[in-house]
Formats: sequence, C-alpha cells, structure tokens
Amino acid sequence: MTKRATSSGQGSLKASAEALATLKTYCKDIDRWPQSWAGFPDLDVPVGERLVAEFTPFLLALISERRTKKTVKKYADYLWALGGELIRHVSTDEKARKLPARTLILKHIDETGGPLWRHARDEQEHAVYDAVCRRFYQFLTGTKS
Repeated sequence: MTKRATSSGQGSLKASAEALATLKTYCKDIDRWPQSWAGFPDLDVPVGERLVAEFTPFLLALISERRTKKTVKKYADYLWALGGELIRHVSTDEKARKLPARTLILKHIDETGGPLWRHARDEQEHAVYDAVCRRFYQFLTGTKS
C-alpha cells in the first residue's frame, strides 16, 4: 500500500520542485550568471549569487503562473541585465557590496523601472527592461500599480 500525501505543503513542494526543474531547462546558464557579471571574481561572485537567489523566486512564480517559455526567458534575460548593472554599481560603491541582495535590488528598482541599462540597443529595449524591473519590484514588495 502506498502512502498518499495529505499535506498541501507537500503538494506545493512538488510543484516547487517541478517549477525549479522547468527553470533549469528554460535558463540553463542561470548558475553561471554570477561569474558572467564578475569583474572582480572574489568580490563580485558572492554578490551575484545572492542576486540570483533573489531573482529565482520571481522566475519560479512566472512559471507557476503558467507563463510561456518565451516569456520566462525574456524576463530572465532582463534580470540578467539588471544583475550586471547592480554588480557594476557595487564595484564603484564598496558599501553597497555588503548590503543584503534584496536591499541592493530595492535601492535600484522601483515603480518606475530599473537603473540605466547601458547596453540597451535602443529606447524600446530599455522600456521593456524597465517594465520587467517594475514587475520584479511589485513581486518583491507585494504591490500592484
């Protein structure tokens, strides 16, 4: 006789594990993001790892909302860009390097968008990046606009 899961928490753990597996197939390189941002690996990689730890629940929520693979990957691409800008910032502000990741993120994103993305191809691409940053801000703060 097999034992059935009776706790709704066990069901959500299974759903979370499935969402994490899906994330790993959509964003195969997410574990390498911190190294890709690092100008000073010994200093930047730990900050980058903390940023990825904050980005991951947001991406998992998108998957749980049944967003398409294309949408999740688009959001991931813009979060990768945000991470690069945040690492660039901490390389010029040593105090920021010591901030918890969520505090660092919320210092740079708000209801209007994210920090200047220096590598955006044009204003339209930057506008989409800002929209992703706004959505991430709403996720982190539990607000809706």
